[in-house]
Amino acid sequence: MARITTPVPGYSGPGPAGVMFQDGVGHSDDQAVIDYCRGAGYGIDEEPPRRETPQVPDPREVTTVVVGAPARDAAVDPSPADFRPPVNAGEANPHGPQVWAPGLPGGGLQPTAPPADSDEVTSGTKENEGGPDVPPPAQNAPVAEWRQWVISTQVDNDPEVHAQVEKATKAELIKKYGG
Repeated sequence: MARITTPVPGYSGPGPAGVMFQDGVGHSDDQAVIDYCRGAGYGIDEEPPRRETPQVPDPREVTTVVVGAPARDAAVDPSPADFRPPVNAGEANPHGPQVWAPGLPGGGLQPTAPPADSDEVTSGTKENEGGPDVPPPAQNAPVAEWRQWVISTQVDNDPEVHAQVEKATKAELIKKYGG
């Protein structure tokens, strides 16, 4: 049976292949375990364990690798392609009270994606036909007010469409007709 000494002086606990160490010393008669321990720096019998001194890397030789795209803060460096960029982005102190995210706090349902192409959104609406340009009600307005606005400004005088509008929830009206 070979006496195995741990590279960490005084270690007590499990080691390779279930060898139990007590105060840095364990025993095994398995030649594969002994060979593994010898290669991993453990001391075998009277041979002391190899204790490698870690080498401190020279900071002049250490390089950094950037992974991914650099982060861009839309409040500091807004881009025309940003969907719902912060209000006053790029114009005021990005950490001050003049810059805030649109729709906060709790402004009701908020869109999570840019609107569809303008051709898809405006086709068949009264606005497209020269109808009045009345702004939508506030998002916290009652559903009856939303239905009245949609019927009077957004859809044609078709009884079937009006019936669909009357059945729709406020969230559906906001999603479909804006707000």
